[in-house]
Amino acid sequence: MKHQTSGEDRRFIAELEGGLLEPARFEHQAHVRAAYIYLVSHDHEHAVERMRDTLRGFLNRNGIPVSKYHETITKAWILAVRHFMDLTPATPSADAFIEANPR
Repeated sequence: MKHQTSGEDRRFIAELEGGLLEPARFEHQAHVRAAYIYLVSHDHEHAVERMRDTLRGFLNRNGIPVSKYHETITKAWILAVRHFMDLTPATPSADAFIEANPR
């Protein structure tokens, strides 16, 4: 079994990409969840592109200065999540992955 996403994960990413997720709900765990979801469905390079586009769209829709976006940090998040996905037995959801990797 490979890492997978749940229905809840798919709803979360649809809300995030569609501008329905409130900024207060996009905290640390939500960033990890988004990276995990993109890495389940895409290779590293495309996961970075999707995360970049999603984050920039989120900032624009919510009137948050685009200076909050940082390319190097985004790439680092994707690399870190990928690293832990490689070390973790397959998980059925982002929540299970996060629970298995509390640090």
